[in-house]
Amino acid sequence: MKQWLLHIYDWLNTHHRVLWCVCSMVAILLLGLAATLRYNEDIIDFLPVTQEDREALEAYQSQEIASRLVLIIEGDSLRDEALYACEEAIPDLITDIDPTEQIEALYDLMPYYISDSTYAQLDSLLTPQAIHAALQRDKVILSTPGTSFLAPAIQHDPLGLVNLSSSNVALAAENRTYAFYDSPYGGTETIQNAPLVDSLTATIKEIAKDYPNLNIRWIGAPVVSVANARRIKLDTVLCVSLSLLLIVALLLYAFPRRRDIFLILAAVLFGWLVGMAVLRLFTPSVSAVVLGIGSVLIGIAVNYPLHLLVHQRYTTSVRQTLDEVLSPLVVGNITTVGAFLTLVPLQATALKHLGIFAASMLIGTILFCIFVLPHLMSAAPTPIREIKLKVASQETKVERLKGIGQWAIVGITVLFGGYLLFASCTSRLVPLFNSDLHTINYITPQQDADMESFELKSGDATLWTNYWQDHDPEQVIATVQTIAVQEGFKPEAFEPFYATLRSWQPVKAFDTGDIAERLSDDFDYIGICCSLIVFIFLWISFRSIWLALIAFIPMALSWIWIFAIMQFFGLQFNIVNIILATFIFGQGDDYTIFVVEGLLYEHQTGKPMLPQYRQSILLSALIMLVGIGILVLAVHPAMHSLGVVTLIGMSIVLLMAMTIPPLLFKLYVRLSKRHAIQ
Repeated sequence: MKQWLLHIYDWLNTHHRVLWCVCSMVAILLLGLAATLRYNEDIIDFLPVTQEDREALEAYQSQEIASRLVLIIEGDSLRDEALYACEEAIPDLITDIDPTEQIEALYDLMPYYISDSTYAQLDSLLTPQAIHAALQRDKVILSTPGTSFLAPAIQHDPLGLVNLSSSNVALAAENRTYAFYDSPYGGTETIQNAPLVDSLTATIKEIAKDYPNLNIRWIGAPVVSVANARRIKLDTVLCVSLSLLLIVALLLYAFPRRRDIFLILAAVLFGWLVGMAVLRLFTPSVSAVVLGIGSVLIGIAVNYPLHLLVHQRYTTSVRQTLDEVLSPLVVGNITTVGAFLTLVPLQATALKHLGIFAASMLIGTILFCIFVLPHLMSAAPTPIREIKLKVASQETKVERLKGIGQWAIVGITVLFGGYLLFASCTSRLVPLFNSDLHTINYITPQQDADMESFELKSGDATLWTNYWQDHDPEQVIATVQTIAVQEGFKPEAFEPFYATLRSWQPVKAFDTGDIAERLSDDFDYIGICCSLIVFIFLWISFRSIWLALIAFIPMALSWIWIFAIMQFFGLQFNIVNIILATFIFGQGDDYTIFVVEGLLYEHQTGKPMLPQYRQSILLSALIMLVGIGILVLAVHPAMHSLGVVTLIGMSIVLLMAMTIPPLLFKLYVRLSKRHAIQ
């Protein structure tokens, strides 16, 4: 393959016009496709949902409960003042909505609003004495001036089973008042809900000016979704921008010749366009989180032009540079692309899109580096400043690290393995995977407390269904009708309540336990599949199982370190940072391939090669760690966890790649010589 690629380089070197014409047409096509790609912020895309799950989600989102916004007004001993505030807010909220329709929409989902404590005493609430007391209370409420708006609510819930008094105003506690509004756009359509939430927020700010003693705020799925989407956008812009800024600053320091900076950026930009264009061929829209992970992919893609430009300082021509770098460059790209392609068969839409985008971006970058970049590189060697790291700034320090540090790392690995085994045997092992969506969504502590206290939980509906499987609703209906007539109500006064008792069905919901199991299976699949793909490609490339093992073992040892450190600090993988399995294998094998190639070249020719490979690896790793480290600054939990775990994982992979292969290769050479003598 290397000779074939070199022949193409020679031909293009004499046909530059053909090269630039093809590049221009491809760039225009890529820009056209990438420009039509749309973005969304739905975290559900990261779940391995089946068609049945999607139908359940659509059914749930079609219900008002999924789009309900709740206005909370708090104030000690300020009940009347709170009601006045609600009365001012309500006309603005429901000017185009029939209040009766709002009440019916609310009580169509009545069992969702019944608290667990109410279910615990439901038997006593349905006795004739309790029903009689409840209907007497209803008579008092309806005879009080100014409470006529509560009549439809009493029709649906004459016994007061729900802690809400109407579809618009409810008194759930002595110091808290609620008002309700349903978004016409559903609970997850953040683009349409954003201006609505802003308008409602402006409304309560105006009301708060007249009632400074009240604490007024909104909660509900639309509010949380909008806040989540905005946090993702802000973190994405911040992290990608800072990542690019710091990477460019580092490149400016490392490469005095500014032209080389533009060549590196051009290669990465071309790869990015290829990724966006190919992704557009598969889908019209993609999760913004997928593109937020672009700061990580930049750290990988920049490796390819970087290796070429750094290695050029050690050669006399561009062709010689290609000849010496093509093999590890292409093999590293194939294994990395293969690792990311393991995401494509997954059920989670966002992970599938990430696999396509990452693989396409890296393929586009390597194609640019092989066919275009060499013709833009200067024939003169590229000057580069040494990137000095405390770990290995000079060859003498590297040698010391080889002699002492290598065996120390092996010893620590054994200790970490023992620690993991001990934790597992003593049931102290923290689960490696966390499938709880709540932990990766952005929600403020106040919103979390409000949502929890309001108890909009689908589990309540299960209690309702279970209760009426063991009780006769017709008996309760007959008792209510009899007592209602005694209290002066018409027999049909509470017909909506009777309909709920007779025929109410819960909204179809996710089977979260099944999804959690699928997520765990996906995690196992990624780890096993990535390992197999990387090892097989290494075996094919080196044509030796022993050399393949020398390149593969450092990555296997890395996972022992990663798991042990995560256990120690209580960190977990989740549905977002699960992609680190592909990323760590993909980037780690690049490093080990270059190290093994350098060791093999030195062993076969006696000429030094490892120092220049090590230099490009260190510079590449520093750029990668700068780019990925930025994600630690993200406020959104999903993106922040990605940054934290990636920093840990890639730092360990770099350490292993720089220390373990030389040790294993030395043992391999000794055993080979001994076998040859025998």
